[in-house]
Amino acid sequence: MELFLQIIVFILGACIISFLKVIAQDYPNINYSRRSMCDYCHRILRWYEIIPIVGYFIVHGKCSSCKKQINFYNPLQEFCGGFLIYLTYHFNNLSYLPLILMLIVLGFADSFYGYIYPIFYWLSLPTIIWHFSKVHLVSALLTYGLLLILNKIYPLGLADIEVIAILMLIFNLTTVLTIVTVACFLCILKFLVNKKRSFRFIPYLTVSTGIIYLIFSFKILAKSFAI
Repeated sequence: MELFLQIIVFILGACIISFLKVIAQDYPNINYSRRSMCDYCHRILRWYEIIPIVGYFIVHGKCSSCKKQINFYNPLQEFCGGFLIYLTYHFNNLSYLPLILMLIVLGFADSFYGYIYPIFYWLSLPTIIWHFSKVHLVSALLTYGLLLILNKIYPLGLADIEVIAILMLIFNLTTVLTIVTVACFLCILKFLVNKKRSFRFIPYLTVSTGIIYLIFSFKILAKSFAI
């Protein structure tokens, strides 16, 4: 029964990721009656083609009509997001779920358009309240102020600064520095691959937060086995 419940949570998580991607892509002009279409020939997709992860493999990674290759990032994002949401359930860390959902929406939006809507910051409020401390508040304010000053010399992007400040409201300084460092490292890897000098940083912050969260979760798992 427990295994079945875990599978359901993972599937639900993958569906949530797919839904958040649509929200990020369509906001603020969300059409709730919009049907999913092929990005190339704009054919309305059949029900089995929009099943998260599985749908990609049913059609062998290609549109059934125009035979264009579907980006493998789609099922990969759904799998990683579903697994991350599963971990929040498995390790009883649901207090972090609102933050994860916020980062995913912002990551998709920044990736699509290069800008985000601050209204999505409110998604992280339950996590901020749950983990609130005066130390985190002071650290977040100092970080926000220092980055704003630095932004006048080296343009960083206001949204990037705001997201880092939100992370400071939840995690300690060491964790946030690690998240930012991993995000910068991912940017360097991306540059080495395609020599792109301009980066939309929030997707990298989202991925690096997920990586740090995974490491944290597996450390807990290792301790439980050690006991």
